[in-house]
Amino acid sequence: MFYLIIALMILGYYIFAAPKSIKNTLTMIFMVGIVGVFLVLAILSFVHLVKSPPEIFVGLIMTVLGVWSLKDTLELKTRRKSKIDRENRRGF
Repeated sequence: MFYLIIALMILGYYIFAAPKSIKNTLTMIFMVGIVGVFLVLAILSFVHLVKSPPEIFVGLIMTVLGVWSLKDTLELKTRRKSKIDRENRRGF
């Protein structure tokens, strides 16, 4: 709670009382803070993902392989039947 109050005080100073030269510096400090928060959240989400049951990963891999195989199947080109193919089929 203490840090929240300090953060609100700094934010209030930034919005209402800071001169232009200090605003540029504080903007960079806020950007570094935001990047740090996102980095911590990314690490925590990765740790949470690793703790997931293995069935989720198997299902995800099966879904990716299924979509990939459907994509390849839809991209297949139909082969034109040549005269030789038609003659070979008559013989069987």
